[in-house]
Amino acid sequence: PLRVCRENPRYFADPGGKVVYLTGAHTWSNLKDMGPSDPPAKFDYQGYLDFLVQRHHNFIRLWTWELTKYGDGTTDSMLYSAPFPWPRTGPGEALDGKPKFDLSKLEQSYFDRLRARAMAAGKRGIYVSIMLFEGWGLQFATTPWRWDGHPFHGSNNINGIDGDPDGDGKGLAVDTLEIPAITRIQEAYVGKVIDSVNDLDNVLYEISNEAGPYSTEWQYHMIRFIKEYEGRKPK
Repeated sequence: PLRVCRENPRYFADPGGKVVYLTGAHTWSNLKDMGPSDPPAKFDYQGYLDFLVQRHHNFIRLWTWELTKYGDGTTDSMLYSAPFPWPRTGPGEALDGKPKFDLSKLEQSYFDRLRARAMAAGKRGIYVSIMLFEGWGLQFATTPWRWDGHPFHGSNNINGIDGDPDGDGKGLAVDTLEIPAITRIQEAYVGKVIDSVNDLDNVLYEISNEAGPYSTEWQYHMIRFIKEYEGRKPK
């Protein structure tokens, strides 16, 4: 396990005090499958790990994505992502034409995949930073799918959850503490992530990729939640 280096807190160190410089090669699809087909093509994770090992890399951001369907502005075509932490059970269809999410439950297969990929990386000497949330899509994906593709959109779940209380079509409130019901759902998800990987020594956590300044208080809340939750775990 890594700790903050005592001599230079800009770096991590191993238990013996040796500085470990984390570096790797990025791609978006290393946790969730993402791409122009629906469902998206399966990602070659073992091939990705081979690529990293061949180049003596030791770190990846295990990327998440919160939108089921989105455009990134580079082409006119839509992109898709799967799987998700919550099951799509319905009743009723979400805006993407698939069953609505049940946010009161967690999809075990998602966490099985997360654990398997963290373990596989660890066996190859690679640390993983598990990205818990993703903030770029809600701000910068093309409209209307920057919000219409989110599980917390009022039309996409069976639980009465609506992350856009002011109706501006952005849904940025999901990355704040404005809606306690959403915060509780997020905490349940984060707790399940920790349950799934707590015994692994190669894991770090990233709260969110590119969430804006509006999310600062929420991010610190999640940091405190993780520390408190981990304090009750074996590691």
